[in-house]
Amino acid sequence: MGLKHRYRRRRRRARTGTLALLLLLTAAFLVSCVAGSNSLWIKGVLGLDAHAYAAEPTVTVMDSTGDTVAELTDMVEILAAGSIRLQGFRNTSQLLRHYRDAILNDMLRDHYSLYTGNGQALSAAEQGNPYFSLSTAIPAKDFENTVNRYFGGSATSHKDGDVFQYISRAQVYTAPVQTWECSVDVLVDRVEETLHTYRLYFRLTDGEELSGLYTGVFVKREDGSCYFRSLRGEE
Repeated sequence: MGLKHRYRRRRRRARTGTLALLLLLTAAFLVSCVAGSNSLWIKGVLGLDAHAYAAEPTVTVMDSTGDTVAELTDMVEILAAGSIRLQGFRNTSQLLRHYRDAILNDMLRDHYSLYTGNGQALSAAEQGNPYFSLSTAIPAKDFENTVNRYFGGSATSHKDGDVFQYISRAQVYTAPVQTWECSVDVLVDRVEETLHTYRLYFRLTDGEELSGLYTGVFVKREDGSCYFRSLRGEE
């Protein structure tokens, strides 16, 4: 009787799992039918868009001197903090693994007086540790907002970088060094527009060396802005 009972229980679990999968696929199909042009976003929610954005057909080749392209290159410069060698990424986890310091450095460079003059945040970070004397405090919430705005993800994991230290009790990032400038230039090769994205093909130079060709995919938002979705390494 014990063997029969376990057999029946396994069959029930298998049927339950199959039914759940069928319901999920049916829901995804119905929602995508209703969503129309937003179906790619639905695939993104379900984790099905690993290559969908990069594979979209080109609608037009854009003028490389326009305002939109300038916005795209500005986002590249956030990551290119002094090096022509960039690591590719496909998701926020990979982005933060390679570029946490670069993003924080860009925030500090652009808003230096805000993050070095916030006495309340600095005092909170120093509280309870007499050996702390901080000059920089970047709130974790600001970092999350920056990652969401420019890279379309959620910076839910906060940890130390190679340069910036995360102080969990105060929920701020700090660094013992001055900011470093972006000393490389972005050379645009071409820009393609698709239905949902811009694809930027570019090289980096520090005035002496020239990188290989990179491909950045930027996803459009409904409000007209866009975010840096993925980067393919130099070829």
